[in-house]
Amino acid sequence: MASSRKLYRDVENGKIGGVCAGLSDYFDLDVTLIRIIWVLLIVFAGTGFFVYIIMWIVVDPKSVVVEKVAKEKKTIDDDDDPFAKYDK
Repeated sequence: MASSRKLYRDVENGKIGGVCAGLSDYFDLDVTLIRIIWVLLIVFAGTGFFVYIIMWIVVDPKSVVVEKVAKEKKTIDDDDDPFAKYDK
């Protein structure tokens, strides 16, 4: 099964909220490039700051996303075995 990418905030490698670090992991780009683009959005468009704050609030941290994926994988593995419910 192909692994799907998940968007998260990388708080361990982030400078402020981890939004740019998470986006760089998601798009497989250098984090410096993402940060430069974000600063340009803030300076020229003016909306970058508000979008950053919204993403900081809405996007889950990496640890939460990893736990969710592990829980989903465990649920999928249990569903593959028709006798798993009898093993408990």
